[in-house]
Amino acid sequence: MAYRIMKSLISNSIKTNEELATMADVYYGSGRLTEEQYTEIATLIGKRKEE
Repeated sequence: MAYRIMKSLISNSIKTNEELATMADVYYGSGRLTEEQYTEIATLIGKRKEE
């Protein structure tokens, strides 16, 4: 569930990259994202351009 939420937030530009990175860290730290999912989310955030 956390993985889908993060992907949705990234694609909809609802949050800043910093906010998204913090959320991903919290989800990963609490075990709600696997290492593979966390890596993918971090990559997507890094490629995302803020407007």
